[in-house]
Amino acid sequence: MQPPPRSESVLGEPARKPGLVLLSMLCGICGCGPGHAAESPPRESGGLVWSRLADLPDRVGVAGSFAGVCGGAGEGPLVVAGGANFPDRLPWEAGTKAWHAATYVLPAPDAAWRTATPLPRPLGYGVTASHGGRVWCVGGGDAKEHVRSTVALEWDAATERLVVEADALPPLPQPMAFGSGVVVGSRLFIAGGQTTPSATEALNAFWSIDLAAAPGDRRWREHPGWPGAKRILPVVGVLGGKIYLASGAELVPDATAGSGVTRRFLTDAYEFDLSRDAWRPLAPCPVPLVAAPSPALTLDATHLAFLPGDDGTLFFKQKQLAGSHPGFPRAVHVYDAARDAWAALGTVPEEIRPAVTTPTVAWRGGWIVPTGEVQPGMRSPQIMRISAPAPESPSRKRRG
Repeated sequence: MQPPPRSESVLGEPARKPGLVLLSMLCGICGCGPGHAAESPPRESGGLVWSRLADLPDRVGVAGSFAGVCGGAGEGPLVVAGGANFPDRLPWEAGTKAWHAATYVLPAPDAAWRTATPLPRPLGYGVTASHGGRVWCVGGGDAKEHVRSTVALEWDAATERLVVEADALPPLPQPMAFGSGVVVGSRLFIAGGQTTPSATEALNAFWSIDLAAAPGDRRWREHPGWPGAKRILPVVGVLGGKIYLASGAELVPDATAGSGVTRRFLTDAYEFDLSRDAWRPLAPCPVPLVAAPSPALTLDATHLAFLPGDDGTLFFKQKQLAGSHPGFPRAVHVYDAARDAWAALGTVPEEIRPAVTTPTVAWRGGWIVPTGEVQPGMRSPQIMRISAPAPESPSRKRRG
């Protein structure tokens, strides 16, 4: 079962009633240890339901993982691979960041995680695409370098084994990590990022490749870049034949330190029309959404939900705050493409901590937000699921 089709709203009502979506609040649950199944029933709030799957079997959790679905029609197992964390001590405790190659498979929402064939090398912060029964892990990097390569993951149902293929696509035009991507039809589009861990400038690159093409015919295509700042960690989404890009961070010289780079938090947004191969500017998002889970959630034919990201308010106070950092903002926003307008979509409740630098994955009628960073340096193994509520039965309606 796929997420709600673009011709219908997330509430199961026709797309002509998007106002109902705008009134909904996202909420969630939390509370179980790594590898355990959900301990609480799903909770509904407005038009969306948040529920809990088994935690990733990593006691710390990871940020920057690759995550997608193997198998046809999005019905295969969920895969989470790679990423990075601070496994022993946190940054303010002089901890060292580690990149991972570990791969985990969740066969079904009510199943337990399995350890699977690892990636060829530790990697994180690349772009993931689910298409053709495979999970495509594009780019990424580690502490020393960013890469141009792609790893493809495919689940062999007969042997219950994850098949890992290195160099599954032609090399990217440039090394890339901290970009974002989205699939339209069979074509993967990648926006932004940076070429090296020490880069002083982000990318304005916008590339695509047809994942359905024969292996010998696959080529990266370079499209025009958006008419705005070069950036890392934007959020992208898709409605029909158009791609939406919002927020991200520009890399700029650090005037305070006198050397190195820092970030300028962005709110600008753009629409890319595939039929014209051209961008146009949109209304800016209300706050920066840097590193928010991406792609944005397609609620219906005209609405995209943007989960919380880093708004930059506390970015420059990380050293002072250390372990007392309160985490990332809780506000959820929705973009209305028909009106070119943004609106509030509630807040993430106090029970859970919003996660950034993690993808969203469409899986079995909902969206998965796997693990991620809940405050600078700190990860969570939580696996959250967002879905539409089940339709109310006629008998229940009569009783009401």
